[in-house]
Amino acid sequence: MKKSLITVVVSLGVLLGACAGSEYDAEIEEVIELYKNDESAMMWMDEEQITRDNADINVYEGGRYIKIGFFDLEDEDKTVRYEFYEKKGNNYEWLPRMNQTDDRLGLVDMEPEHYEVKGKY
Repeated sequence: MKKSLITVVVSLGVLLGACAGSEYDAEIEEVIELYKNDESAMMWMDEEQITRDNADINVYEGGRYIKIGFFDLEDEDKTVRYEFYEKKGNNYEWLPRMNQTDDRLGLVDMEPEHYEVKGKY
């Protein structure tokens, strides 16, 4: 009886820990909202594509930088476009002239602290 109670408690802890989310949830949601309000980004896709469950997200340097791209709903292996954001003060700002091929900060070569694809990490 004691072993099964311990097993249930440990299993519950693992399950709750897995569902807890990321420490960067607020930052990621802020960047998604910025992306939705960017007219140039919106010309590439429909608003229903811009969700966390349809995103490829990388967080670098303790949340200072976030790279985000959204999958093409017609071709799930293809991301439509990546954008980079930097935290300045309490808010994030889009980084101009930064993309997958012109990465002036070298983020693409860095190991992200947090990575998720389609809402899973």
